Amino acid sequence: MPALVRAVWVARFHYRNADDVRTIVRNCAAAGFNTVLWQVRGEATVAYPSRLEPWSREYDFQDPGFDPLALAVEEAHRHGLRIEAWVNVLPAWKGKPPPPAWLTAHVWYAHPEWFLHDAHGGRQPAGDYYVVLNPCRADVRRHIAAVVDEMLTRYDLDGIHLDYVRYAWDGDKNAKRAYPRDADTVARFGRETGQTPDGDPAAWDHWRANQLTRLVTEIRDVVARRRPGATLTAAVWGDPRVGYRDYLQNSVAWLRSGLVDALMPMAYADKAVDFVEKINAHRQLAGHRRIVPGLGLYLHNTPQAMHDQMQLCRDWGGDFAAFSYDSLFPTAGDRQMKPEARHTAQQLRHMRRGVLAAFVPPRPAVAAGP
Repeated sequence: MPALVRAVWVARFHYRNADDVRTIVRNCAAAGFNTVLWQVRGEATVAYPSRLEPWSREYDFQDPGFDPLALAVEEAHRHGLRIEAWVNVLPAWKGKPPPPAWLTAHVWYAHPEWFLHDAHGGRQPAGDYYVVLNPCRADVRRHIAAVVDEMLTRYDLDGIHLDYVRYAWDGDKNAKRAYPRDADTVARFGRETGQTPDGDPAAWDHWRANQLTRLVTEIRDVVARRRPGATLTAAVWGDPRVGYRDYLQNSVAWLRSGLVDALMPMAYADKAVDFVEKINAHRQLAGHRRIVPGLGLYLHNTPQAMHDQMQLCRDWGGDFAAFSYDSLFPTAGDRQMKPEARHTAQQLRHMRRGVLAAFVPPRPAVAAGP
């Protein structure tokens, strides 16, 4: 990793065509970032031609006629940027309507058994939040590792950036107890521990958390084997204690054991005091290992709010990751915005870019190729 990480998250919603990709990378370089976290996988769908998973819904699940990831890698390196493929690890769908019926290659239809199921065999219901795959299954872990392997084999990536390496049951306070409770998972837990979920709830939590760690380990092995020297980073819950308690995400253990090279806590807060509390919780537990604070720029609607958190990042050594690109520059989504909303967004972006420039000197533009 570079001595100083100045990263920005670019979501799959931010680009549609080749010009979008070129513009985004050019803007990231000009703004002084040195690392782009480029989202390529969202809900068991991807933004590159894959042999393992279908195209994302942003492209209507069909080949758009170009390879967004290949172009992003080419442009990033042309502008002197590192690029890490941002991967939503466990999410497999979002929204009440299921994937279109013709999309039979999607895991929703191809592997319904891979999803979280309750004790009665019911699949985690789709809705406003992601439904996820079951990391307690070895075949699920193998598939996700294979997707990462495919990316690293085919593209000159500088790293893999993991997101949603956790059980996702946002909005359902009872789901942590209910999922996964399928017979196979419970039986596997019993074979490995001699316990039952209700007999030893703490052991059940610990075992389920360890299945996430197994998954991270398998991805780490792929990265080390396929592209030695590439980094593995992870976007994690803002407060690591809450991340483990509520979502069984043992992120600091991954960092301390060397499974990941850096954590990027999503310490999104509008108040500096809340930002400090979240980042300090990580720093106290991680020792001297790499913590790259995640800045929620979308919450910073005054220059002072953004300035205070940028200054804190500087005081801690200078690393930061900005969430996200669309808080600084127009994206493909602006094309659907009403003029009034677009004008407001432009004003906020201009303000944020001004604060950013005070901490990160803009870089000269790279000359266009022949």
